[in-house]
Amino acid sequence: MKTFYYAISLFLFASAVGVLLSCHSYSQWSTDPYNNLIVGYGLLPEIASDSSGGCYITYEQNLGYPRRLILERLNRYGYKPWGSGKRILGELPEQSNAKITEDGQNGVIISYQDYYSGGMSGPWISRLRVQRVDSSGNFLWGPTGVRVSLSETDQHSQAIVSDGQGGCILAWVDTHGDLRINRINSEGLRVWGDNGKYVWNSPARPPIASDGGGGCYIRFGVGRLHRFNTEGNSYWSNPVQVPTSGGILRVDDTANVYLLGSKVLGYRNGQLLFTINLQKIDTFGTILWDSLGVIIDTINTNNFSGWDFSQQNSYSTIAWTQNTSGVWDLRTQIVRSDGSTVFEYGGIPVSRISSRKGIVGVLPSDSSTSLYVWIDSRTQLGVYIQRLDTLGITLLDLNDVFFCDVSLGGGAKLTTDGKGGCVLVGWRESDFTVRAQQVNKYGQLGQVITSFDNLDNQLPIEFLLYQNYP
Repeated sequence: MKTFYYAISLFLFASAVGVLLSCHSYSQWSTDPYNNLIVGYGLLPEIASDSSGGCYITYEQNLGYPRRLILERLNRYGYKPWGSGKRILGELPEQSNAKITEDGQNGVIISYQDYYSGGMSGPWISRLRVQRVDSSGNFLWGPTGVRVSLSETDQHSQAIVSDGQGGCILAWVDTHGDLRINRINSEGLRVWGDNGKYVWNSPARPPIASDGGGGCYIRFGVGRLHRFNTEGNSYWSNPVQVPTSGGILRVDDTANVYLLGSKVLGYRNGQLLFTINLQKIDTFGTILWDSLGVIIDTINTNNFSGWDFSQQNSYSTIAWTQNTSGVWDLRTQIVRSDGSTVFEYGGIPVSRISSRKGIVGVLPSDSSTSLYVWIDSRTQLGVYIQRLDTLGITLLDLNDVFFCDVSLGGGAKLTTDGKGGCVLVGWRESDFTVRAQQVNKYGQLGQVITSFDNLDNQLPIEFLLYQNYP
């Protein structure tokens, strides 16, 4: 009997150690919102998850021509496993204007402009290139990446998504104002031709989303949505006409696509009046929530400063800023897969604090909650975070969590930390430092949640031996 009680005590002890280790304290991430982790020196950072709790960050060095593009990796504890950053090279003097995405295999794919300036008299050359880097920092597509198009027309305003198979799909605009797309497979080969596929004459960077199977959805023109398969051919005989403009695309687990856009109603008090609309389209191009979709709110342009939405587990979580009675509020609405809404028309406020707010983004947390991140002008000026469940219940501090100093707010970017929290990156204009901050899903800065799979390689924070039964 004593042996049995001893075994039970050891089991309880091991369980206690597991609980202690579930929130790891040995990390380089800062617990001080005013003193964030310095990644490097530069500007215009972009961020993507490394699918292991860490992230990849690109940023530009040099303020003048030629700029240099740097890639850093931070592991889930905020350390640099490569030691120093990798310079992303091309064939021309300058590499800049990066966009990045996960490759689905713990690596990252970077699209960037390879640029030459001939000065006042020209010529100027801008070529779009991509590079794939694995988690060990190895360049997989040669020392200078690969060209997305062999056309000598300049390429710019690119957007990039993973193709779900180790490669990527890119959209860009060329000198003629033509919108084109191409797929680069996992080996770095141009799958949809040396010059890509013509989509439309459109000068704007298009919303694009991967369908997860080698194809993509792309939004272009006035209300047009199209889907291309893994060979670059049209899934649908004609683009779907969606009567909303602008937009963000998200795709669910069954490859249905959701479009967040707006519908202009006219003018009110001299300002454009519009509705925020969420629409769902299935893989066959069928509009599922009637022509206008789910109408989220009605706003004047001078009372609106941004939106974002996430999609997970049959829920779409929309967040937007709205000026009500002189106060800039961050509001949210949750839409179920059948198009019904959780809250009344106009949604609910994310924060109970009255202050001017500007949205940074909304991310899925765990299976039934979302993280909201915004810039806030309250007394303690900075970036704040809150976590809500699908019923709108606040799960963090009722006064929200002070995430980081406001100096990272301009152009700040977000990615998941893989455990329900997130990592934010931005740059300070005062000293051109690129800085990152991490918060877990419980609102704790610099505290990394680990899984029990890693217990063998970690030491407990403290040992406690409790009285065994009885």
